[in-house]
Amino acid sequence: MMLGMVKYHLLLLSRDPLLLALGFGMPFVQLFLSSEMIDIGEGSYHFIDVTLPLYTSIMVMSLCFMDSAYNHAYARDIKFLRRLRLTPVKPAAYLLSGYLFRLAIAVVLIGSFVGIAALVFDLDLSNPNWVGFALMVWLTFTMFYVMGMFVANVFKVAKTAQGALFAVFFGFIFIVNIVTGLGDLPVFIQRIIENMPVVYGINVLQYAWFGMDLFSGHSLIGVIGLTAVFGMLSVKFFKFE
Repeated sequence: MMLGMVKYHLLLLSRDPLLLALGFGMPFVQLFLSSEMIDIGEGSYHFIDVTLPLYTSIMVMSLCFMDSAYNHAYARDIKFLRRLRLTPVKPAAYLLSGYLFRLAIAVVLIGSFVGIAALVFDLDLSNPNWVGFALMVWLTFTMFYVMGMFVANVFKVAKTAQGALFAVFFGFIFIVNIVTGLGDLPVFIQRIIENMPVVYGINVLQYAWFGMDLFSGHSLIGVIGLTAVFGMLSVKFFKFE
């Protein structure tokens, strides 16, 4: 049963190649653009060390919002999930297979990104806290996954959910692209952005990558709290149709 559900999620992943190319290709394009634009000085961190958490967030959000949640809303819209209820597939198997499949894809994408950075741009792979970084990737992925599933289900009309997912995804992408210049914005806007889920995610990924104290600030607590809240809400509002 689980293998059949994995094949189903693989089919969904390949259904929208343009959206996937946008979400998955954007970090790689930004990587090569950054190599020309960013100069952080001799003896400082590699520019990829500084920007990797941003790129990782984009990849994870692409999978969680524009693949998993978006396609769940699409399946609701075409009444596929209504038919699925008549099969032996249980909601838990549907959710777990989608979650694990996309988590595996995220690991492959992030691993490919780091590998290319090491081969092409000589990124030193001996310094990062790999265990801590892997845990934070898993945690931020889970946060975005349950947020996406909540948005995909909370609206009665599936097409409205798809529009909301577009708005959330590109809103977060906008924040990712301005977060490095946050100090130039008015203070009240800084405070709002600093408490957005995507910034919490970027912060904990950055702390883990540099081996910093994960409990510095409140980002880790924010990620855990949002994951718990949206996890419960995504279960409460889950819809097969």
